[in-house]
Amino acid sequence: MAKAKNRLRVKNQQFIDSAIVNNETYFDYLERFKRIALSMFEWVNLPESMNSLFLEKCLYYLGSAAFLKDSTIGFINTKACDRGNLNFYDQPTEVTCYSYGVNEYKKNYLGFNLLENQNPEDFCILVMNNWDRYPTAYSMELFSYRLYVLERTIDVNVKAQKTPVVITVDENQRLMMTNLFNEYNGNQPFIFGDKNQLKDGVIKALKTDAPYVVDKLQKQKQEVFNEVLTFLGINNIAAEKRERLNTEEATENNELINFNLESMLAPRKEACRLFNKLFNLEGDKAIDVKVRSDLFNIIKQEESIITGYDKDPEDEEVKDNG
Repeated sequence: MAKAKNRLRVKNQQFIDSAIVNNETYFDYLERFKRIALSMFEWVNLPESMNSLFLEKCLYYLGSAAFLKDSTIGFINTKACDRGNLNFYDQPTEVTCYSYGVNEYKKNYLGFNLLENQNPEDFCILVMNNWDRYPTAYSMELFSYRLYVLERTIDVNVKAQKTPVVITVDENQRLMMTNLFNEYNGNQPFIFGDKNQLKDGVIKALKTDAPYVVDKLQKQKQEVFNEVLTFLGINNIAAEKRERLNTEEATENNELINFNLESMLAPRKEACRLFNKLFNLEGDKAIDVKVRSDLFNIIKQEESIITGYDKDPEDEEVKDNG
C-alpha cells in the first residue's frame, strides 16, 4: 500500500510539473503578442486627461472603447458597450461608457446626427478595434495555443532523443528505477552497485526509436509565428527569403500585411475624425493616430501603401546627407 501511494505521489507531481510548464509556455506567447499589439499605434495630441494605454487595452480585450467629455474631468476614454436600438447603418444609437467610477449613457455620434439645439457633451465617439469590433485578444489566444502545442511537442521530442528507451523492471524495483531515472533525467550522474538486483532478466530496455523531428517542428513554429505577425500587419520576411521572392510574390505579401494593418488603423483614424468634428478641435489640438514611428523597421521595411505610414522624405534626405 505504501509503495502504491508513493507511485501515485510521483505521478501526480510529474503531472503538476508538466501542467505548470504547459501554462507558462502558453501565457508566455500570449504576453509576447499582447505587448506587440499594444505598442503598434501612437495616439497624437490626446488630452492629458485621456490615456492611450488604457484605450489600446480596451480595444485589444473588448474590441471597442469610447471618447467622451466628462462634466468634471473633461475629455476621457472609457470602455464601451451597445445600448438602445440600431440605426439604419447597423450602429448603436446609444453607448454605455463605463470604467472604474464611471458609468454614463451617451448618444453615439456618427458625424451627422448632432442637431443645432443638442449639447456635444451628450454624445460620445465609439472607437473600434476593427470594423467588426472584434478583440485582438481572441486571435492571439488561438495563435498562442498553436505555438504552445508545437513548443511542448519539441520538448517531448528532445527528451525522447535523450532517453529513447522504455525500461521494464520487476514491480518490487519500480521505485528504485524511478529514482535512478529521475537523476538521469535531471542530468545527475548516479552509481548503482547492487549486483544481485542487476542480474540477467531483472531489467530490460525496449528501444522506442523516436524520430528526430525538432527541425520540422521549428519550421512549423516559425510559420505560425510569421502568421501572427502578418495578422498584426508586421513584415516578417527574412532578408534571405525576400531575395527568393519574385516581384509579384513580394507585392502580394506586402499588400496582405498592409491590409491587415489598415483594418486596425482605419477605424482608429475614423474615431479621431469624428472626435475632432464633434468638439471642433483643429490644428495642434486635433487628435490623430499613426503607426508608432520607432517600430517602423519591425513593422515594414518596404514602401507602405498606407498614407502617412511610409518614410518621411525629409528623414531620408538627412540620412543621405549624413
